[in-house]
Amino acid sequence: MKYSITMLEKTALAICIFIALIAAAQPELMTEHIQPVVQDILSFLGSGFFLFVNFLLFAVIILSFSPLGGRKIGGEHAKIEYSNFGWFAMLFAAGMGSGLVFWGVAEPALHFMNPPLKQSLYPDRLASSLALTLVNWGAHAWALYAVFGLVLGGLTQYSGNSGDICAPVMSAFGNKLSLRKKRGVVFTIKLLAVFAVFFGVVGTIANSTLLISKGVEVELGITSPLLIGTVIVSVLFVIYTLSAKLGLRRGVQSLSIFNVLLAFSLLIWLLFIVPVAPIMKIALDGTGYYLQLLATGTWQFDSQLNTSTWATHWTYNYYFWWLAWGPFVGVFLANISQGRKVWQFILAVVGIPTCVTIIWFSVFSGAAIEWDKLNQAGILSAIKHDYTQGLFVFFSQLGWQGTILIWSSLLLLLVFVATSADSAILVIRQLVQNQFKNESTLYAWCLALFMCSFALLLQQDEPLNRSIAILGALPFLAVFILQLAGFLKEFVRDLCA
Repeated sequence: MKYSITMLEKTALAICIFIALIAAAQPELMTEHIQPVVQDILSFLGSGFFLFVNFLLFAVIILSFSPLGGRKIGGEHAKIEYSNFGWFAMLFAAGMGSGLVFWGVAEPALHFMNPPLKQSLYPDRLASSLALTLVNWGAHAWALYAVFGLVLGGLTQYSGNSGDICAPVMSAFGNKLSLRKKRGVVFTIKLLAVFAVFFGVVGTIANSTLLISKGVEVELGITSPLLIGTVIVSVLFVIYTLSAKLGLRRGVQSLSIFNVLLAFSLLIWLLFIVPVAPIMKIALDGTGYYLQLLATGTWQFDSQLNTSTWATHWTYNYYFWWLAWGPFVGVFLANISQGRKVWQFILAVVGIPTCVTIIWFSVFSGAAIEWDKLNQAGILSAIKHDYTQGLFVFFSQLGWQGTILIWSSLLLLLVFVATSADSAILVIRQLVQNQFKNESTLYAWCLALFMCSFALLLQQDEPLNRSIAILGALPFLAVFILQLAGFLKEFVRDLCA
């Protein structure tokens, strides 16, 4: 098996670096061929996968209240390794922290200016803009992560080791495969998982670099996106390489705690500057619409939209992005959640992050839209022209405090992305080898991430970044379905034993 794992790492690294070189040398292959193919696949699979995730959300809620909610991640003898705050900080930072900064103002504002939901069903444009944003970023996304964590969490005596991404699939096949075929299946599963993780994080790095570049441009007046982007990607490379080298406790946990403290400080500071009443209104009204969508609207999503094709470019795109992050976040959650009861795990992975997401989008979008309305500040016009500058145009209206908020948000985004990257590298190395003695492979993966991110940076194309981010998720969908089948099979077996 050592040979297979060594060959797996060599194969995965070679393919990832090869794709990075092709992307840099012939970018038209991505923009003219890969991106349209990804969109065609999304339009075909999107609505079905959306309903599937909808079902998974309600399944994990029911599971948390069932007798099975008392079981422990990692088995009955597993011990808790991290403090509650350190645990939550790591799962939140790894999950989607950078995305909240990127879209905190822009996405609700875009939906407010051009409402995708039918106004006959959702007449309050501001509330509907938040509700639709929460469909993309709220409980569904976190439920998908939770399912990955539960499937890989070693909950049953037959599940294999916690974090073993292949064990549920092997359970689904049973004894139908020869030893040679099993090795081939394990190799393929891990290779697909590595691709999903790698390209999912690459898309995030490229997207976040666009936003950070725009912030530096707005604040310092530097109008060379390629120069700024190169510096940012290089700084990220140094941060996530050092953090990954330090490991989970000294590197990833420390950065994650810093992230969460900075994020909440930013949020509280903004609340002291802007009117609170409009924020409370959008939070309450938007949450009401969101609950309405959860209860009925998401089961017939196309009928709620003015144009059904909108979901392909937004909601379905996001959900496959979350799927791309699923192997990485699932293995990561299984590793850091040892000893936690299932109900605690679901509350921490689904409930609390969803509430934080509601608060975050309510504060940032509510404050920006109200400020634009009262002061004719041009925030919405700026977002309509280029949505990456909305956050910084808003903060630039707030005087010296806005300057501090701009640099704080840039630092927050930088460290959030670094935290996601270093966590992903640790998980990739766990997938491709049993031991972590060979540091050269760590640097190789960090360099491969840098090369692929830089190749996308050259294109300056946010929709392309999203397409690349979900590229690895599309084939991994079949693996995910097999994992669920194997997990359910072993769960039933365990209950009947």
